[in-house]
Amino acid sequence: MSGSQRSDSLASDDALSLPLTGPQLGMWSAQQLDPDSPALWTAEAVELEGPLDEAALEAAIRETLQACDALHMRYEGDGADVVQRLRESRSVVIGREDYAGCDQPWDSAWRWMREDLLRPADLARRPLFATALIRLGAQRHLWYLRAHHIALDGFAYLLLIHRVAELYSARTGGRAAAAARDWSLAPLVAEEARYRASPESARSREFWLQRCADRAEPVTLGPKCAPDDSARSSRLQLPAGEHQRWHHAARAIGVDWSAWLIAAVFAWMRARSGSDAISLGLLVMNRLGSAALGVPCMGMNVVPLRLRLQPQWSFAELARAVAAELRELRPHQRYNYEWLRQDLGLGDSHAQLYGPVLNLMPFDRGFVFDGLRSRAHPVSVGSVEDLDLTVSPLADGVRFDIEANPQAYDAATLDAHHRALVATMRAALADSSLRLDQLHSALAREAA
Repeated sequence: MSGSQRSDSLASDDALSLPLTGPQLGMWSAQQLDPDSPALWTAEAVELEGPLDEAALEAAIRETLQACDALHMRYEGDGADVVQRLRESRSVVIGREDYAGCDQPWDSAWRWMREDLLRPADLARRPLFATALIRLGAQRHLWYLRAHHIALDGFAYLLLIHRVAELYSARTGGRAAAAARDWSLAPLVAEEARYRASPESARSREFWLQRCADRAEPVTLGPKCAPDDSARSSRLQLPAGEHQRWHHAARAIGVDWSAWLIAAVFAWMRARSGSDAISLGLLVMNRLGSAALGVPCMGMNVVPLRLRLQPQWSFAELARAVAAELRELRPHQRYNYEWLRQDLGLGDSHAQLYGPVLNLMPFDRGFVFDGLRSRAHPVSVGSVEDLDLTVSPLADGVRFDIEANPQAYDAATLDAHHRALVATMRAALADSSLRLDQLHSALAREAA
């Protein structure tokens, strides 16, 4: 898009209003339960080591964030009548923080980022994002980006980071960058409207209503609490080669690595809770084959994955049951969870149809800032009802994090749950014929 075309587009931004997509509606509804709550802020920080060209980075950040429609929306209305409108101007203010002179620059920067996440949200009047360049040393910086979950999901962050890296590398290398992407939301809204009017949507609605008709209270490992404004974290990086071991173990019993890992989470939940009826929330991208594939936005959906486990099942049998359930759900995972909540009359409450949420991130998170070493650090996943588990394969290992509602889990309890989950996975790697009741007993002995 040329500069003059972009100017014409910006001039008409205030005239454009759109209905909300299903994923946006879910975030809007969650925010309305506590309109000023900062619980739905998300954030990532990209660590950059080496001789940084700060002017080139700032220019790349500004160009990227200005082009992202989702970051410049304002939300107006009530209930089903809410709409989103683009702001008249797409201002991008890049903050500056300097902790290079501190005894512990990283810890100081981390505290600043966590405090920044406590700012009240206002979807009608305040910006949906903030960004800053944080200096940790002469050749060590963080690029920090905070955004409301109504604007971005985890995949959207990755799209933005890749574009900033692309523009930075082009500027510092003296070459032209690839043409700007079309990051408007209108095609996504139109695509969803067609889906909502389709027989496919009606079939999926009926599928989920039948699956969730009992509205059973989901099993959790802590007391039921409303989401907190912050989350408690237990972060772990498993060694290089661990992800490959999961692949080998999964292939040996005829499933893929995601079914194998989900089975480990089910087995862990059974061992820690003592319940056979477990429901997990499974995050799905819903972007392949969609206009959302290349657009930074909130596009994720969560689907309830429910199983009644049999104590005599081996771990291999559990993994195959998970794989079969995933095949059943796959044709219906586009039907948005917020629509289902409304269908079931749960729209104005914190009630959920699952316990822990599992986010498997199979996509490549690699990006290159020429001349620099770079690494992304998750700062906040947003609101956590109970437990959020994030598994992200990296070049040098596997990031395996648990975010918890701090009202429901203290630090010691969360760490114990995390250790038990890793122990469950390692037991499954060692012997897939182990029965679930045996696994339960083994973990109980280990905890004692």
